[in-house]
Amino acid sequence: MSDPAAGGRLTPRQATFTYLFTLYFILGGAETMMSPLFPLVSPDLGITESNLAAILAAVSAGIASFNILGGMSSRRLSDRALVRASAVALAAGMLASAAAPNFWVLLAGQTLLGVAFGLYFPPGLASVARLYPGSEGKAIAVWGQAYSFGLAAAALSVFAGGGWRWVYLGCAVPPLLAIAWVPRWVQPDRDRAPMPLLAQLVQYARKHTYRLAFWASFGGVSMHFVVIGFSPAFFESRGVNLWLVGILLAAGRILSAPVKLVGGALYDRHGGPWTARLMTATTFAFGLPLLLPPARVGVWMLVPFVGMAVSVLPVANAMLVAALPPQSGWGIGTFRAALLGSAAVLSAFVSGLLELGAPLRTLMLISLALPALVSLAMHRAVGEPLA
Repeated sequence: MSDPAAGGRLTPRQATFTYLFTLYFILGGAETMMSPLFPLVSPDLGITESNLAAILAAVSAGIASFNILGGMSSRRLSDRALVRASAVALAAGMLASAAAPNFWVLLAGQTLLGVAFGLYFPPGLASVARLYPGSEGKAIAVWGQAYSFGLAAAALSVFAGGGWRWVYLGCAVPPLLAIAWVPRWVQPDRDRAPMPLLAQLVQYARKHTYRLAFWASFGGVSMHFVVIGFSPAFFESRGVNLWLVGILLAAGRILSAPVKLVGGALYDRHGGPWTARLMTATTFAFGLPLLLPPARVGVWMLVPFVGMAVSVLPVANAMLVAALPPQSGWGIGTFRAALLGSAAVLSAFVSGLLELGAPLRTLMLISLALPALVSLAMHRAVGEPLA
């Protein structure tokens, strides 16, 4: 990720990467910050758990819908313009959240944060891959660290105490600076006679590489929503201290940083299917000793399981970019929206089965079949010509 002959100063490419990395870091924190801040915000604004659920749903809806709308806009707007628009929405959302006098203003601000993430992701991912041709896997893996660091920083906001408004106000500063100054980077050539949107999407869906990227992403995201998402409830119900579960989950996310870098390097050397096969098979292998032994033993497997499961996504993102043409915002946006929607449906399905009395351990074990199936699909693709 370094440029030769940089002379001790940031090259234009490094400056652009730093810019995109910083925005992704703030967006990663913005996506989940309300959860740890809720106990601090609730007494100030008089909001309830149901209000929190509405806020989280609004953020998710903003991300999914503007993944699609931003992808559509990429046919007319440059990636640079869309990234700047995301910075505008991010700054506005942070300022509205900081100044919110009631639930409705807070809801509007949080929705803008989702809009910002939705606008940013397609052009951000495509731009990072274009910045480092031939090393896309490593570049996307390093860029992906920003999201992980953002999640960790958001978790630390619980220590803000009565100053929760200052957290949002401080987070508004980087996007405000990002509006004022936007570096220039190489933009893809624009198709003067683009194919109709639905026809283009059908064309993408017919590509074997596009479908493989989706299954790899879905395998990773499903582990996040189901196994990782339900692990605190699973282990606490079996007598494991919740603080220990939280520490091990955090340690797993820290471990994902070097694992993502290794995955990116393997992608550049061996290709997406080979790397995704290795990582999803390992995720499955770590999942079994996580869930099958007594809880006080299995809980320690959270660290390698989380570290591997969340590291599949940068590899899948690199596969996605490789499957698409340079002007690919529409393909990335619809891919991302479909992925988030299907993962949310899976999580809701599991929650419904739990309400009907299904054993949580059984459902979590069944969900481990997803990375196993992804590994099998990648195994068949290794060595095959991909279209």
